[in-house]
Amino acid sequence: MALTFFESSVSAGGGNGVPAGLFLPIADLPGVVAGEFADAQSQATKESKAALAIANAIHDYLSANSADIVGMTSTRAKASVSDILDNLTFSFACQYVADLETETVGQIPLPASGANSGVGGFALDDLFANAAEVAEEDAITGEGVVIPYADLVEYGGSDPAAITGVDNRDFVAAMIRAFPAIVPVRSASVASGVTSISQAAGTTFTLPAAATAETDPTTGLTAADLPKIAALQFTTSWTVQVALDQAAQTFDVNVVTA
Repeated sequence: MALTFFESSVSAGGGNGVPAGLFLPIADLPGVVAGEFADAQSQATKESKAALAIANAIHDYLSANSADIVGMTSTRAKASVSDILDNLTFSFACQYVADLETETVGQIPLPASGANSGVGGFALDDLFANAAEVAEEDAITGEGVVIPYADLVEYGGSDPAAITGVDNRDFVAAMIRAFPAIVPVRSASVASGVTSISQAAGTTFTLPAAATAETDPTTGLTAADLPKIAALQFTTSWTVQVALDQAAQTFDVNVVTA
């Protein structure tokens, strides 16, 4: 599947084109204004705008709350290509724990005791305040984009039980990991504002001592767990090119071929 865009509200019913997924209205997408997901806009333009807006929204939240989030970090860097072109590169590191005893891989558990008890997770509506879960052929409330659940399954994401007041780190990590597969990258034959994507193989890392401290641990792991777990990190990056047109007073994604 792919990102599915809607220029306005859609009534529920067969054949309306709505996939089961997470709906993000333009109000939750930094830099996207009314009309930018209109049918008249090319799919490539809408995908490039979404890639930039979703990355900015996730990065802004993670960076603002970095001291309190367990298992996910981000960076954003800008490199000038010319007087009018900039490349914005977002890099997201998603961390997991592989449990040898249970033969499972999942999010680093949140602390359940001490001063940090319950700290470290976040809900989808913390990132996207007006997000909504939609079923297949459900109604759409206005202009926005649906991220289909079907595109996230192989990355550990699925239809979340809730998006408010719960820990949705697994879903957000799946969104990040899935982006290289659902957003086209610029080439000689493909027009896109996304100039490159990198999805590094997983690496192991050592948890800091604070993660398993006896007093006020920063995770739900203990020192006794260490011999039977492995900490894994997957890093995903993508670069979006933006163009400044001083004459037209515009600043937008630069959707062209290579």
